[in-house]
Amino acid sequence: MERQIAEYLDQYNFDVRKTKNSRFMDQKCTPDVICAVCECVVEYVKDNVSIQFTKNDIWKSEYANNLITESFSKPNLSKEDAKSEYDKFFSQPLKALSYAKILNEEKIGTTNYYNVRNAEILQYISLREKSALFFLDCFLTKTMEESGMIQSFNTFFQRQNSASLKDLCDGLLQLYRTNTAIKGDYEPPRIYNKIINILAFKRKAKGIVKGKVSKNTLTIDEIRYNRINWRDLNKDKTISRQAYNELFQQNIGDSKGYYKYYVQKAKKLVRQLHPYSEIHRFPEYPGLQAHHIFMESEFPEIADYPENIICTTPNQHFYRAHPNNRTSVVDSGYQLICLLCKLDTIEMDIRSGSNNYSLSDFVNVLNIGFDTSTFTMQMDYEEIKHRIVKNAIHL
Repeated sequence: MERQIAEYLDQYNFDVRKTKNSRFMDQKCTPDVICAVCECVVEYVKDNVSIQFTKNDIWKSEYANNLITESFSKPNLSKEDAKSEYDKFFSQPLKALSYAKILNEEKIGTTNYYNVRNAEILQYISLREKSALFFLDCFLTKTMEESGMIQSFNTFFQRQNSASLKDLCDGLLQLYRTNTAIKGDYEPPRIYNKIINILAFKRKAKGIVKGKVSKNTLTIDEIRYNRINWRDLNKDKTISRQAYNELFQQNIGDSKGYYKYYVQKAKKLVRQLHPYSEIHRFPEYPGLQAHHIFMESEFPEIADYPENIICTTPNQHFYRAHPNNRTSVVDSGYQLICLLCKLDTIEMDIRSGSNNYSLSDFVNVLNIGFDTSTFTMQMDYEEIKHRIVKNAIHL
């Protein structure tokens, strides 16, 4: 899908000097928000992609209200004191998606109306934050290339110093002042800081924090709208799994709804990717269940990894993975089968160029699940399989 997105965007020219449009990117256009808004649009239009909708149609939908209040831990969307924030939360991503030709936009009177232009890409972005991040990186890179700014970005990513950052920021400020309706000094940095940091993250480079070059390469949390607290907690080898899980639950705090949202999105992604069981890849084995290979209750820190979730039939899930439908118990022999089959899925996916899965994330899943550090990215697929079997035998 990544190749299709690049090919689709290549059909269009996003040069800001020609479009004069400043809203190709904005403050709320972070990967997690873009992903969530796309999900709300997908749910709103369902199979009728030609239906027109407004920002308020998406904002006021029951699905959006449940998603934002429960998953983003925000106040009800009808709250008066939250209206300004929510207006931007929905309007800014819709404008960016329109600029990128994923949506069509038509102004009738004073209201912007949208409809879906590319349903396949919209669906892809809605599935997970990683997809939204790829889309943003691809779209913003092309926009900066065609707007004559990419060399300044490349210089900053190579030199990573205050002088190269100043040159980049000065160039971006001039781009806005000269070619868009934004003429002041205050608003542009709030927008282009997001662009800098998204491109920096994808290039594993330092970005911009409080107007200065960041001390370290950026983490995903630094380009999110919603900080995910559970990523901050690492398991100390000296504490038990039970004690760690209690600390994990405490550490989630207000992010509990967001955590559950990410777990459900990962399960939904796996089910969509695999119409048939990953154990038996034939139509006679419909993939109706998303099963955590290492249990969510025991390993919550990897519960939202698609690499730790395998698509199975109901019988495989409830009678083989969990003997006699005891969902608090995992059959270790069948767990081994699941891990080997999931690795086959990941290898086939990577070799096909689909990039729905990450081998490094699967390695992380194995190290956490087996409480080891022996799995590394230097291993080939055969060596990983061999070590999975060795670890499973010694459990």
